[in-house]
Amino acid sequence: MKITFLIDNKTESTECNAEWGLSMLIEANGEKILMDQGASPMLVRNAKNMGLDLGEVDFAAISHGHNDHTGGTEYFFEVNDHAPVYVHKDAFSYQVALDLDGNIGIPWSEEFMEKNKERIIRTEGTYQINDHAWLIGNVPAIEGFTPTENFFIKVGNKLLPDQMQHEQALVIEDENGLHVFSGCSHMGIVPILRYIRQELPGKKIDSVVAGMHLYSASNDYIDQVIKEMQEMGVRKIFPVHCTGMNAIIRFKMKMGDAVEIASAGDVFEI
Repeated sequence: MKITFLIDNKTESTECNAEWGLSMLIEANGEKILMDQGASPMLVRNAKNMGLDLGEVDFAAISHGHNDHTGGTEYFFEVNDHAPVYVHKDAFSYQVALDLDGNIGIPWSEEFMEKNKERIIRTEGTYQINDHAWLIGNVPAIEGFTPTENFFIKVGNKLLPDQMQHEQALVIEDENGLHVFSGCSHMGIVPILRYIRQELPGKKIDSVVAGMHLYSASNDYIDQVIKEMQEMGVRKIFPVHCTGMNAIIRFKMKMGDAVEIASAGDVFEI
């Protein structure tokens, strides 16, 4: 399995720019998969600068309905004329973060959605894409691993708590086991991983590539997350995007070579 980080909050590459968002090109089982599409056309420019042809992508997935993971989708479709994009059916609400202005939800135009309605595949719950790829959504909450940040949905003039049921993780299986890709893990990476183990019983989670929204979490909370992942026997962890540098450092200190610090332009083989 090969993972190329096209978009992340940071970069050390001379070929790529960075923005607040996430996009990864995954090559596994003879397929090319685009997980999330960042916030802007930047993923297309970064891919071109790295000599990558996004027209070869077989399918794309979206982790949740926020614009820093979906703002580049329309630009991706300009260079790819066939790949379906899988997005949770509940991801199209007017999304609100109290520290940001306006709608932080999916920014696709009505024209784009109508033109590509056959390529926009709406998912729910556990959705099997093929024999070795799933989307795991509608993750239940777990006491003790509550979300570290609150978001809202605007309905009329009211703001209602967003339960993040439009969030989903991509799971790919190969000879080493399951590889989990999560955009922000708003429900908590531990509830997500536990639910994946429940939905795909008897399969070992080999690697986790995830934004984990731990930048505002306490050290005790972060350490509990790390402990849980160690106990699960996860062999490789890539804490990216919204994980936060403090949490990334704690992962690296406690798990050493099992943790890779990735940024835009980086390429890894698992």
